[in-house]
Amino acid sequence: MNFDYYASLAKQKACPKKVNECGLASGFVDECLVWSCQDKPQNRNAPDPKNEARKCYMKRASGLNLKWPPGLNLEPDFSQLPDPSWFGIEVGFELLSPWYSKDDRPFHVLDNPVRKDRVFGMPFMSAASWKGLLRWACRMQAGLFEHLEKHDMKLDGWTDPPWIVHLFGNERDESGEFSQGALRFFPTWFDRVGFEVINPHKRKTRAGTQPIYYEVVPAGTKGKLQLLYAPLPGQAERLQVNPFEAIEKLIDSLRELLEKYGISAKRTAGWGAAKVDSCALFLVEGSWLEQNINLKDNQEFTSLDDLFRGLMDEGGRPIEILRSENGALLSKTQFKKLGD
Repeated sequence: MNFDYYASLAKQKACPKKVNECGLASGFVDECLVWSCQDKPQNRNAPDPKNEARKCYMKRASGLNLKWPPGLNLEPDFSQLPDPSWFGIEVGFELLSPWYSKDDRPFHVLDNPVRKDRVFGMPFMSAASWKGLLRWACRMQAGLFEHLEKHDMKLDGWTDPPWIVHLFGNERDESGEFSQGALRFFPTWFDRVGFEVINPHKRKTRAGTQPIYYEVVPAGTKGKLQLLYAPLPGQAERLQVNPFEAIEKLIDSLRELLEKYGISAKRTAGWGAAKVDSCALFLVEGSWLEQNINLKDNQEFTSLDDLFRGLMDEGGRPIEILRSENGALLSKTQFKKLGD
């Protein structure tokens, strides 16, 4: 069947006229791939099929608005949670720079396609990727960076604090008592793709060698991170964790991940930066979290001017105790070590 399929596509000599209902999953993508694998014409002036197929794919794919088929509900429904200790978190964000995660498709017309669903061809960030990145951001908040500096950038001797174990569970190779995490993650779907070009230069000639194309989710695209907090009964008590404090630290780490660290491959180059647009909590009426939020809402309000006036000198700069030797502000971890 595969041979017959690709044999029929081998007759394709030009850009496909139609993108099928699967979007960027098959059909149109396979036709461009087969077209790009054709032999180069003997005429030197004739266009290269590989370059022409890439141009065709990039032009057509960048103009698509990818959507789910109607009636297909893949997003979680937090409106009817079965337990009062459960709640949902939904964080809306907008990409400020391109997002990229390499696809696991073995053959593609591009060398670096973005990860897409195999059935409907929509780019997405998997639940496992969210869990790994958010666990890392929580560890950074818990002092992982300082630990790495003291141990030659190695994890030797590092143990997750109880609140991280409560949220994410133990590592797979944990030899002690295993604990399942309280968080459930869901994938984030994007509705369009774009393209970026990296052109490496030779040091001697300072000229580009061969452009490298990356299929990405472009800046300006919106997405949603959705989490379900569903702890096992008695888990927080066994780990001696205050769930409310753990959720507060989770929200802080989530914002740091999106707006500071980034959520994309090549984030060291600035890819995957985002800004938070909205944050919603879906609670069961009368739950413990709703009661804690009401308690915090009833506390006396202190204006920002009164709160920060004592932390600034006469010139409006942070007081000396809040600055490091080079004049920069202390990190969040260093600030907590100051105590009162």
